[in-house]
Amino acid sequence: MPRSILIHDGQTSRDVGLVYICSGYLVEHGKVLLVHHNRFDKWVPPGGHIEPGESFAGTAVREFKEETGLVVEAISSQPGIHPADSNATPEPVPFYVDVEREGFATPALVQFFYVQRQPGSGEQVVEAQLEEVHGAAWFGMDDLDNLRTFEQVRSLARFALLNYPVAGERATV
Repeated sequence: MPRSILIHDGQTSRDVGLVYICSGYLVEHGKVLLVHHNRFDKWVPPGGHIEPGESFAGTAVREFKEETGLVVEAISSQPGIHPADSNATPEPVPFYVDVEREGFATPALVQFFYVQRQPGSGEQVVEAQLEEVHGAAWFGMDDLDNLRTFEQVRSLARFALLNYPVAGERATV
């Protein structure tokens, strides 16, 4: 059954014609963590569909834990402009957004976030959740050329390896 997102304005409901998916890129020691997707049979960043009441960054964080067992937090790709107050809470900004059609019954608006381990969880071991993915593994820049993945994932993984917000974790060229 295809997923759809509805907009409710108090009087009517409309299908927005897109599904929303959020993914996360974690870079450590010059390598990026990817999962082997069950349905696509390709390596992709951990991620999935937004659930009711979730923010986009919250979806990336939840899906990351579901697929890898790691507790992470999203890192904004933009600096903070206004602090949280009683009316507004800033959300992390993704580093890339696109609309994808391959493999989706309804086109997917996908947001990609940088993520990092939550403080105090640095010793956690990656445990691929096999009901979600076939496996999880770390890949360096040299591994990406021959990796069974989408070209977009290859490009974003390279970008994340070189531009990850925690400079000490980036790949060196």
